[in-house]
Amino acid sequence: MHNHSLLIELEAAQELLSKVMADAKSDRNKSTDRELMLLDLRGENEYKEGHIPGAVNFPVSLLQDPDSDRGALPSLETLCERFTQLGIGNELPLILYDGSGLVPSAKMLWVLEWLGRSNVSILNGGFIAWSTAGLATETTTRAATPQPFTAHPTAAALASKEQVLAALGQDDVVIVDARKAEEFAGLLPTAARNGHIPGARNINWESHIKDLFDPTLKPLETLRSLYHAQGVTPDKEVIVYCRSGARSSHSYFVLRLLGYERVRNYSGSWLEWGNDTDTPIE
Repeated sequence: MHNHSLLIELEAAQELLSKVMADAKSDRNKSTDRELMLLDLRGENEYKEGHIPGAVNFPVSLLQDPDSDRGALPSLETLCERFTQLGIGNELPLILYDGSGLVPSAKMLWVLEWLGRSNVSILNGGFIAWSTAGLATETTTRAATPQPFTAHPTAAALASKEQVLAALGQDDVVIVDARKAEEFAGLLPTAARNGHIPGARNINWESHIKDLFDPTLKPLETLRSLYHAQGVTPDKEVIVYCRSGARSSHSYFVLRLLGYERVRNYSGSWLEWGNDTDTPIE
């Protein structure tokens, strides 16, 4: 069964946003950010050049600890403070979009799900689809009203190195490497040691979308077949990883969209695994 609520198509998003804006115009005391939040995960300069009307900017770089040498997430306290100031709160319907193949949006969705936040969807095709369709944009910088964000972390969405080690060789767990084939084979140096986690299946995240210039997802049945062909089935627990946990969040998103209930993102990914001389590699 597909989890369709995690994805919103262009026409549906346009219709929903038009309704919200129309309601706001008819009632001057009604604020659009009380009904729906549209979140632009692109950089600040890209946002200022033009964005979907009503969108608030949250560069995906804010999901990264600047002091980490492997792109780790900021502290839980920092994340909650940033989400509070942005006005995300815990209940408002949230639509995410970006201009980088949906990876930033997928990372945000994964973080929010890890922290217990639901009612989040990703715009299929992102800003590229919106602009290609010739839909309206604006340059007005939008500031959201702060809304308290309370985290309810769940272990179900996040995998640690120790948990990955414990999963090796387990029949009911499958590990998916979301990197390019050259990285998987160890031909492209990205850490002190190169290769992949033993037993991992290589399914490049880019195989989810038409291409980088049209990052619309392929049909869901095509994506389901892609994973089934590699033995990645809904009856198993799936752990996904890449180099730093960003691209693998795209795999997390797609698997959740396909209805997989047990999916975890190994956020440490290859930068942690490949730089640890005690972890096994192939």
